[in-house]
Amino acid sequence: MSGSTDDVRAADVLDDDLLLPEQRPATFPEDCPLGKLYRKRVAQNRDLTVIVSDWNLERGSGKTTLALRLAQAADRTDEGVTREKASLSAEELTEAYTSKPKGSSLVFDEAEAGISNRRAMSGVNEAMRKIVGMGRVEQKYLFLTTPGVHQIDSDIRAMADVWVMVREVGRAQMYRVRFNPFEGKALTDNWGILRWPDARPAEIEATYQKLTEDKKAALRGEGDDGAGYVDAAEAAESAEKAAEQAERQKRDDLLRTIYEQNDDMTQQKLADSVGLSRSRVADILSDG
Repeated sequence: MSGSTDDVRAADVLDDDLLLPEQRPATFPEDCPLGKLYRKRVAQNRDLTVIVSDWNLERGSGKTTLALRLAQAADRTDEGVTREKASLSAEELTEAYTSKPKGSSLVFDEAEAGISNRRAMSGVNEAMRKIVGMGRVEQKYLFLTTPGVHQIDSDIRAMADVWVMVREVGRAQMYRVRFNPFEGKALTDNWGILRWPDARPAEIEATYQKLTEDKKAALRGEGDDGAGYVDAAEAAESAEKAAEQAERQKRDDLLRTIYEQNDDMTQQKLADSVGLSRSRVADILSDG
């Protein structure tokens, strides 16, 4: 039994590097661990989910610019990162996720703009669970900005692939996120420092300005209360179902990886370790 993984060797971790220099078109540098993971996901026709947050929970540290530049480097469509691919609204993000072509990058900016109350929070997390649950078939690249990763539900954090934590404008720390199915928690590997110029290429400037206008409007209280989100009471049942679906998919992926990477692993041993029947494990492995 053998299979490829998303692992990046310790020797590949960056000590320091410049991410996304001024170039056309924007690309990930060859020696960037995030770039290596991205290219593997493209080859595997899978999705990629990246959380961009601030180490000190501060605003104005360049998270939006970084997220847009990462999205620009990842987007494989002719249209690029258009205004329709970046939003503060969970509803708009979900719509873009299902309607935009495969290979699109999507940016959900300043998640706290939709988490001012329990009603909005329920909608944001429901949308993210649905998106993560659909990710393997939609082949989209998601970049979610938030002041701190703690503001996103723990199960969503565990299902992200990479956390990028901004230390200061132009400098951030990367962490690869892995989920331990036996302990039920996320683990992180330090992928080193990345740097980026604060200036935005013309191709994403219009999208950045649109997000800025939307954030100013949200702060002024313009638009419907909780626009783009769903009521918590109405969302509860569908959110729970979406979470269960996403968690099952994550579990199934992990079981396939464990089985493929361990030559002495049998279906019965794997079944016993996670409390499933051997026949159910066999079905999961055959569906991969």
